Amino acid sequence: MSSESHISYSERHVRLCQQTKGAKSLARNIEPKIEDLQIKVNYRFEKVKLRYSAYDGIVLHDGILDDSIKNLADSAKQYDRSNPGRSVFEMLFPDGPPSSITDASFSKEVDKADQLLVRLQSLGEEHALLSHVKILRTAIDASRQAIASHQEAVSDENTAFAQEQLAQAALREQYEFNYLDAVKLFGKNHANRLFPKPSGGRRKIIEEVISEAEAL
Repeated sequence: MSSESHISYSERHVRLCQQTKGAKSLARNIEPKIEDLQIKVNYRFEKVKLRYSAYDGIVLHDGILDDSIKNLADSAKQYDRSNPGRSVFEMLFPDGPPSSITDASFSKEVDKADQLLVRLQSLGEEHALLSHVKILRTAIDASRQAIASHQEAVSDENTAFAQEQLAQAALREQYEFNYLDAVKLFGKNHANRLFPKPSGGRRKIIEEVISEAEAL
């Protein structure tokens, strides 16, 4: 059962207890567990949103890194056209077009871009393409930070989910305790009335509603 189902059934149980003489103590016993699970659910939802946001950051900075690599490739081709001889483009991109880097996974692209940066710096301090060093390095650093932030967000979400599971277990345990206490207070038959059933009685309710509607 989901946390939402845990909370729904428990809240229905509370309402039934509040309407039953002598059962209000059962409601008081379980309400803190319901509240704690709801808090944990809300906390996990926030962590899920932060994970989505972190992933969007990866995509954004990956696009910027892609552009910096493609712009460097274009500049290298232009440089080669103006300076016949050894191809700078082939030296910078030995594996072929820039897509050999930009089409890689996020983390692998950053590693490949780091290798590209090393090759770019090896051209020498006076080379015309060295203006791309700062741009490429900035894009690489931003992508690495975005990936790290996403990993942290995933870890935080997993922790929040584990906390939610513990709160679920605590609520289920109190629900069971409430049942045992209700049996002691009212006997099994009356105690069962305080605990909503997942599906029992649904057909009877529907048939009664239809009969009432036809009588109007």
